[in-house]
Amino acid sequence: MATPKLKSNQGAARIVAFIAVFCILASLAVIRNGSLFGREASEYFSSAKSVSGNDLDSPTSILQSGTQEIINTTEIGKDISGYAGPVPLEIFVTDGRIDSIVALPNSESTKFFSRLESSGLTKAWNGKTLQEAETLDVDAVTGATYSSNAFIANVRAGAAFAVGAKATSSGSISIAAIAALIVILAGAVIPLFVKNQTYRLVQQLFNVAVLGFWAGTFIDYAMMLNFFSRAPHFTLSFIISLILLIVGLIYPLFKKPNFYCTWICPFGSLQELAGKVCKKKWKLSPRLIKGLDSFRQLLWVVLLSLLYIGWGASWIDYEIFTAFIVESASWIVIAVGGVFVVLSLFISRPFCRFVCPTGSLLKQA
Repeated sequence: MATPKLKSNQGAARIVAFIAVFCILASLAVIRNGSLFGREASEYFSSAKSVSGNDLDSPTSILQSGTQEIINTTEIGKDISGYAGPVPLEIFVTDGRIDSIVALPNSESTKFFSRLESSGLTKAWNGKTLQEAETLDVDAVTGATYSSNAFIANVRAGAAFAVGAKATSSGSISIAAIAALIVILAGAVIPLFVKNQTYRLVQQLFNVAVLGFWAGTFIDYAMMLNFFSRAPHFTLSFIISLILLIVGLIYPLFKKPNFYCTWICPFGSLQELAGKVCKKKWKLSPRLIKGLDSFRQLLWVVLLSLLYIGWGASWIDYEIFTAFIVESASWIVIAVGGVFVVLSLFISRPFCRFVCPTGSLLKQA
């Protein structure tokens, strides 16, 4: 039986671990994205505030300048997300026709987002009226589907707003997000009171189907750094991210370690479901297990270091969870994900136990 002093020491250790993880994420948000909770990094060291016509938090949706209108989708499309978060735009309209579209600051990968420009997507609406822009059929860019879909949805939403109509493309996004929220809340609350294998199986199936393949919602480094970089806007996407991080980072403070990985993570659920297919498992020696665990910790330190120094930091855009977003995922990521699912037939949750850099961070909390 643990003594009060031992319990106190354990509680203090959990708090210290949480503070350490918080500091890691906050510092990486500043280093990688240049901002923390919506404020530019320089603002924390200077009282001078930057004034810009492209202010991401500007409440003005339409500006009039002579014969030109500028439609800002920051508020209009705040619930439309790319891979890493909202993709606000400024749509320049002259004499009733779009002459250019400019992307405002966002958290999408520069590599992925640059494909939109090189493909000509950003110029697809040039010369179109706002009414035409609402319904113009534009294909997403292969390899950057999430970013391009968000770009397209923002243009349509901005055009629809300008002509006083509702965007018709937001319904499926909202339905997927609402479904994801329900599944996350179920995984965050019900297991606290229900200990039932049948329920666990149902939860895992929904994790894979809804959080994984439908909504593409999960904790990874891109999501965490985006959350720490942006100003709090109580949109559906923000609430979903907040709940996920509460489960991942706060639950461990209350003696619920690895709760997210165990009950909500779609890839963890997929591995466990795959493991149920084959009852015969490979027996790993204690020495091998210890070595693989050491490899996981070393890999985490190396990948974390790459984020800090900026060299090779693009790995953050290729975490294995992105394999669920089949339309835009790298084929290499999909292939590696498939390998680990196959390994799961013979080894219990191999990626979670011996590789996952996101899980390694959450285990520190």
